[in-house]
Amino acid sequence: MTKLILSAVLIYFTCNKLKADNSFPIVPDDFSVSLFAQEPLVRNPCAITFDKQGRLCVGMGPQYRKPKPETKGDSVWIILDEDGDNKADSRIEFASGFNSIQGLAWKGNDLWVANAPDLTLVRDTNNDDIADEYVKVFTDLGNLEHGLHGLNFGPDGRLYMSKGNSKGLTILPDKIAPQPFRELWGVSTPLNTPIKPESVTSNRKNYKKSYHHPSDDWGVTGGILRCDDDGNNLEIVSRGFRNPWDICFDDGFNWLGTDNDQTMGDKIFAPFFGAHFGWGHAWSYDWKGDKHLPTAPSSGPLFEGSGAGIIYCNVPSYPEKYRNIFLINDWLNRETYIFKPEWKGAWRFSEVSKLIPIASAGTGRSMPLSKGRSFDPVDIEIGPDKAVWISSWGRQYGAHYENGKLANEGRIYRIWPKKISPKNNTNKHRLKNIKQWSLNELMADLGSHLPVWRTNAQEELIKRGHQTLDLLQTTLEKDSKNKSLETWTAWTIGRIKKSHELSEKNLNQKIQSIRIQTHNKIINPDFHKYFNHPNARIRHEAVMAIRQLKKSEYVGRLKNLGKIEKDRIVFYSIWGALMELCSDNDLKNMVNEEAPGLRLAALLALLEKDNLPNELIEKLCVNLVFTEGQDPAIVKIAMSRSKGKAVFEKRGRPLTAEGSITRRSNSNVINPFSDIKASSKKNYSFDTIQLGKNLYSDRSYKFKKIPPILQNDAFIKTACDDAEKSKNFELTFNLRYPSTLYLIDDSRSEKLPDWAIHHWRETDFNIVSSEGIKMKIYEKKFPPGKVKLGPNRKGVSARKGNYLIAAKPSLLNKKDEKTSIESALKYLPSADAKIGKDLFMSKYGANCSSCHQVSGKGNNHAPDLSDIANRSDPRILAEAILNPSQSITEGFAAQMFEMKNGRIHTGILLQETANEIKLAVTGGAIINISRANIINRKGLPISAMPAIFSEMLNPQELAHIIAYLLEQRKK
Repeated sequence: MTKLILSAVLIYFTCNKLKADNSFPIVPDDFSVSLFAQEPLVRNPCAITFDKQGRLCVGMGPQYRKPKPETKGDSVWIILDEDGDNKADSRIEFASGFNSIQGLAWKGNDLWVANAPDLTLVRDTNNDDIADEYVKVFTDLGNLEHGLHGLNFGPDGRLYMSKGNSKGLTILPDKIAPQPFRELWGVSTPLNTPIKPESVTSNRKNYKKSYHHPSDDWGVTGGILRCDDDGNNLEIVSRGFRNPWDICFDDGFNWLGTDNDQTMGDKIFAPFFGAHFGWGHAWSYDWKGDKHLPTAPSSGPLFEGSGAGIIYCNVPSYPEKYRNIFLINDWLNRETYIFKPEWKGAWRFSEVSKLIPIASAGTGRSMPLSKGRSFDPVDIEIGPDKAVWISSWGRQYGAHYENGKLANEGRIYRIWPKKISPKNNTNKHRLKNIKQWSLNELMADLGSHLPVWRTNAQEELIKRGHQTLDLLQTTLEKDSKNKSLETWTAWTIGRIKKSHELSEKNLNQKIQSIRIQTHNKIINPDFHKYFNHPNARIRHEAVMAIRQLKKSEYVGRLKNLGKIEKDRIVFYSIWGALMELCSDNDLKNMVNEEAPGLRLAALLALLEKDNLPNELIEKLCVNLVFTEGQDPAIVKIAMSRSKGKAVFEKRGRPLTAEGSITRRSNSNVINPFSDIKASSKKNYSFDTIQLGKNLYSDRSYKFKKIPPILQNDAFIKTACDDAEKSKNFELTFNLRYPSTLYLIDDSRSEKLPDWAIHHWRETDFNIVSSEGIKMKIYEKKFPPGKVKLGPNRKGVSARKGNYLIAAKPSLLNKKDEKTSIESALKYLPSADAKIGKDLFMSKYGANCSSCHQVSGKGNNHAPDLSDIANRSDPRILAEAILNPSQSITEGFAAQMFEMKNGRIHTGILLQETANEIKLAVTGGAIINISRANIINRKGLPISAMPAIFSEMLNPQELAHIIAYLLEQRKK
């Protein structure tokens, strides 16, 4: 047996015991925290799990973030505490040679390893703690960026997994993913392509991982999938995900997970069969989905961070407030949150609107580096000792080398309520072969919180067959408070005895009964009773069952339920089932049914199915919109679809057949004026020039036509009551920056006022008001400081409306010094955060807000910077601005699309449906690209943020921006 004993670690712990507490995560007063392992035993620990002996297993190595074909593979290590002091002191390399390991799950002697592009099974056949058989079950599953995660064995005996939207290479005949993965990505293959390529078995010496470059691009969508424990019968459970890092289920076999988004906040979701959660939807995208009927809704508050590991916690000895909760790791904000679930009918949701941390580093991190406490949480499990175990990534984003050796930090923490004393389960039966266990010993493990214990116990009970049924039935009939045991017992019975006669004495048993009937494909003759049940969760399970089993004889009951169903989730699954079971003609006829609920269900099903010609669909939708007395929900859906698939905001000039350009109005115009005063005491104020806005503070006249040169610029909204002033009037204000001012004057005047006539240059532009009045535009440059203007009719005989003043500030100055990280930091002590905000927000400054958002201001095409100061220091910020491609935030690498007409588009992917791609390009523009016109697509190893700021900004201006960003902390 190969074992690495590191005695130096014991010395390290002893020497650093006092100062170690300052590096620990902050936990509540009623919690304790301890450090189980750190480097050199663990470096960049990612996925964690526990084996049947209750030993910690860690997936880690140098593969993340930019591996090359020759990069050493990741390994699975068994981390040991040989002297029982709750501190690791040695390790065993159980299996090695993997791609980046991002998920682990044990079943019996088999360890499943998610290491995209591979899903590998390894087993130890001679009990020496070293895997000697390697089975590559699936391959070509996409790269590590939005890879394979979330391995879990359910009580149905199937392996569940979460998969991001990175797609495989699909190079025939060697690199082929199973067909359900190809379906998620939208990859087409020849008809004779196998649904599931054969698994490849090898040993420790000749196992070869597949390689997929980490910067390759994405497919249409990701999903939750499941398969048998040999990889067969793979199917999609839910889809519509971008990067669902982890999933887990509660005591009732109900799932929860998190999906990483780059612009709108990470999403908490509760997957169920047939659900589409929005990313890559066939025709209508909405990230949150709560009020968006074409997709399934989220299950809690969005959070700006990087959701990673998730685990359900219901340890009986924990205080009540820490039971029946999910714990969610946020790697970017360096926190672990509590999610307290509740049911709103069949919709799983959060009890509270804000996630509460149970462990925190106190500050977040930047992508390239973390500082402060050593807590960068990734994976999370409830250990055999009933403590919460958390793997903590190293300081750097990816593998970091010093003197040719991997040098990343790594931590494994344990946290637990002070009320309990965490101890490992020392039951003697674990020392025996499981075949020798008594039935009572197996039942004790069947109700365990540790996945491998309950999975192994269930499999052994099933192997023993009908001799176990009496004890299982007795256990189920007891009034047990252990819902986990109840759920696993029900499924164990159902997997032994294939029958529809199952216990249904309470809500949980009834739900599991419907699921087991579906799993066994043997349903109760009076199954229709579930459709009329008062509990929405029961109705939902019944509808999903009919969809999975493709029972077309139940279409009539589905239609009847669709007419009256009010529950958001049940109704979603009703039209999904109708989509699966009804023909296009049936659905078209259903759209004309009398009941609004059924018409809406049929319309949603027809649009999702997307089989009819586009012209016919759009005509159908237009007819529905203009049908007298139509249901408002139907009108909303039909109107949305009648505008085309994947409705996007379109305001600009169409570019080409494959896309259109949208330029959003910049709502973040800075105010270049201060201390605006009119001697008349009338209301004069700052505003922006936009169509439909009022020209004056005391009139309802509106901007009707605006030249592009002044669109969305700042202006002083004057009072029209002062239009007749010819003397004894003065308008004064301060200019904060050198500016070009625009005098906008009523063209009915024969000349400019005397005070302006020889100083302002006339332009070729005009503004037209809603009253049809044309206003000429004059311009003049002003330095910063006080400006004085006179009365509207000084020397003017014609009657006319009052003038307006617009401004284009000049925020950027000439460079006298080279801009570098060091030169910018030199000016930081004298930097002004207010100026930095203007530079950040204004199109006349650095224009950062065209892509980045701060506290809701700006576009969300790039990482939200609302709490960037919690995660970065001045040097990291300077590096990120001047060298944006040095460390690219996940999801923000540029993507390049080559079109059939020869054009090339490059930018950040915002949204993707089956038909269109929404791309943000430099300057805040949005391009909508037709997928049908793409001939090549690939990810680029560069940031979409342009590397222009060392030339654009002088060192002091960059320091101003850094000072502003350093004020952006989590409230």
